[in-house]
Amino acid sequence: MAHLSGEMIKTIFFDIGGVLINIHPEKTFQYLSDCTDISVEEIRDRFPVIAHDEYEKGNLTNTEWYLAVKDSLPQPCCLKEVDFWRAWKLLLGEEKETVKLLRKLRETYSIWLLSNTNPQHIRDEIEQRYTFPQLVHGTVYSFDVGLRKPDKEIYITAAQLADTCPKDSIFIDDLEENIHSAIKEGFTGIHFKTIEQLEIDLEMLGLFQKEKESL
Repeated sequence: MAHLSGEMIKTIFFDIGGVLINIHPEKTFQYLSDCTDISVEEIRDRFPVIAHDEYEKGNLTNTEWYLAVKDSLPQPCCLKEVDFWRAWKLLLGEEKETVKLLRKLRETYSIWLLSNTNPQHIRDEIEQRYTFPQLVHGTVYSFDVGLRKPDKEIYITAAQLADTCPKDSIFIDDLEENIHSAIKEGFTGIHFKTIEQLEIDLEMLGLFQKEKESL
């Protein structure tokens, strides 16, 4: 975690997956395996990482992304598009307790989402299923800006879109690589592990005071 005091902070950026919601890639791989009779291990090993990055940068359509996954598997492959999207939906799990903390922080700070994500998850799932999209002041989605974390340009772009400066901002993410990149651009970075640890980190920065339990 970086070094600033809470008095300087105006904006807090939250990652989504692993921070505000649980994610379950194992459920996606298992469903794909059930549909194709290909082992989970092989599906995981063949996952088209480069195509996925391009999809999250908005450079592939939904159909192109489905075909990239299908083409990555042993051929001939019987994966139907409807089954693929059912599997893709299973990646997103339940909302985390972190959202309650977000709700409290928004009373004082400008709250933004900064996420590597894709239009299918955002439009058809996240904006429909969860409460936190209605609690934030703005969003920076990788597919909208054509950039992905940990690319330094996405942090610069995020600060510009939120009308803030990196030195006045906190970025919370569950991946250390993304935190390190944000810190290099001047953000205060918090590596998310648990909500309890996040509360401690925010208290240390003077942004949050945990309510005392009554005796």
